[in-house]
Amino acid sequence: MAHPRSDGGPAGPGAVPGPQRRPPYGRNPLLAAHGVRARAEIVEAARDLFTRNGYQATTVEAIGEATGRSGAAVYQYFSGKFEIFAMFLQEIGDELLRLALQFPQLSDDAAGRARLRDWIAQLIEVVEYHSGTFLGWSQVQYGEPELGILGQANFQKYQAGVVDGLARSGVHPPTPEVVPVGLLSVVQWSTLLNARRPDPVDRTALAAALARMLNAFLFSPSPSAASSDGEDDPVAVDRLPVIPLGDVLGLRRPVTSRGVGTVQRIMLAAADRFRVNGYRGTSLNDVAARAGVSHGSVYTYWADREALFATLAQDVLVAIERQQRLLPSRPPSGESIDAWVEGWASMIETHGSVLYVWQHEVDAPALGPLADRRDQVLDGIVDRLLALAADPPDGREPMSVALRAVLTDVPYVLSTQLAILPRAAASGFVAALLRAGLGVGPPPS
Repeated sequence: MAHPRSDGGPAGPGAVPGPQRRPPYGRNPLLAAHGVRARAEIVEAARDLFTRNGYQATTVEAIGEATGRSGAAVYQYFSGKFEIFAMFLQEIGDELLRLALQFPQLSDDAAGRARLRDWIAQLIEVVEYHSGTFLGWSQVQYGEPELGILGQANFQKYQAGVVDGLARSGVHPPTPEVVPVGLLSVVQWSTLLNARRPDPVDRTALAAALARMLNAFLFSPSPSAASSDGEDDPVAVDRLPVIPLGDVLGLRRPVTSRGVGTVQRIMLAAADRFRVNGYRGTSLNDVAARAGVSHGSVYTYWADREALFATLAQDVLVAIERQQRLLPSRPPSGESIDAWVEGWASMIETHGSVLYVWQHEVDAPALGPLADRRDQVLDGIVDRLLALAADPPDGREPMSVALRAVLTDVPYVLSTQLAILPRAAASGFVAALLRAGLGVGPPPS
């Protein structure tokens, strides 16, 4: 698939002149061949750094250095990283709109699933190419609200196109506004999680697994996603990290009863800063300022950012293991799936930000054993669900990737990070996807 050019390549006959040098650099703003090449190198370096380090942790100086230039050289072509990222968002918007206008004719049969599979494969390719922008899309809304608005405008155009495509296919889910964002979210996060695997599954196989789940969801006789009036049902949610007294992973010293309040405040502040700035964009000084404590208070308990994140990660893992123990032990009904997902969604509401950062940004070697344990637990949950499936999929690995995304990133991003859906609607969407993917019928009306 050809992707829109942002490298300042040659324009067609009669086209507006390509990218220009910013004033006051040079009398002639039009770029010569070496300028076009320099600009293209800067663009690709920025794309790579946004992917590896996130938006907040990427600086103009780092972009320049990655091309063997200075930060001042970048300013010859761009006003800053904001302008570069905005250009990437526009590229995504153009590609999402193109795909929305090509949304396939759906049908509840093998031919319909094949058409949806081919469309999803194209969307996977877009997500793979723009992975850094997709990951940063949600992060920039905190520090760069104008970029968040641009991303939202792109999504609204995509949403309108998909809704029209659903209508052409005669698919009328009770809450059609959930479907476009749900489709994009499931494909996006399945793709990004797959890329983090040591052995990614084949793109075509992943597209087929996603098409199987999503097509079954769209043609389910039940309400596809829980409609909501915006008010979530009251659910008991533990919003404070669990701080066991004594030794805890990552801590320099045991926590005493006197220090519990300080440690909780620091951990809540750390989770917030990692959510807003990403792992690489967060320092212990940021955490101290957010928690309203001295730098010394943070360093009393943690030696560095990695140690602090290890404490948060252990807290997340305990919560996930608790939900694993609550999984149905026999073939589930729609009612038991919905009940379990409700509890899972409550856990994600509390711990989703740390789990999200952990899955997509953290590669610290010291956290390797803990990450292995996390993967074992999440894989165990997915394996248990697949073992209970009334209609097991042909390929377990691709469906495992899809189910893990549906359980972790999808509800967090939709209901908490971007707050596109109320938690009840996001929970209902996840439950409906699980029922569709496992071949489990809806709960009784």
